[in-house]
Amino acid sequence: MIPGSLNLLQAQPPRLPGLPFGAESHQLARMARARAVDRRLFLLLEIAARRMNREADARLKADVGVTSAQAAVLFLLSRRGERRMGEIGDMLSLNPPAVTGLINRMEALSFVVKSASKKDKRSAVVSLTEKGRALADSADHVLRDLNTELESRLGDDDSDTLHRVLTSLAVDA
Repeated sequence: MIPGSLNLLQAQPPRLPGLPFGAESHQLARMARARAVDRRLFLLLEIAARRMNREADARLKADVGVTSAQAAVLFLLSRRGERRMGEIGDMLSLNPPAVTGLINRMEALSFVVKSASKKDKRSAVVSLTEKGRALADSADHVLRDLNTELESRLGDDDSDTLHRVLTSLAVDA
């Protein structure tokens, strides 16, 4: 052992006041389980996402006339060009029936057009109309304002941490 250093093999776990000897590990295990349950990360993330989605939907509907789901498709197509229905679902984490319903509603509103893929006639390709492109630009301004408000509320450090963590969850999922 190096003089003045702590020998970790001989170190005793911290004593919790008022507990009989040997009960510390049991109490620490209970505290760890309680902490995991109390934090409810998944539930908190889901509640925060719903609240933010409701706020985004309200602003997007009032200012632009689109939902946040429609805005997501508009952004995707404006930034990446036409996409197959399956790609839209994969990129936005939507199941096929949800994508079909969403795109059909958007096509009825003249936001997008569907056509048969040139490469695979069984597959539909979705692209923006001029109306859809204009709506994408307008929706982008609304969501930029929401992002600015959120970053202001969180501060730079927490905004950076949240971005890093959410990106990790979105990419790894």
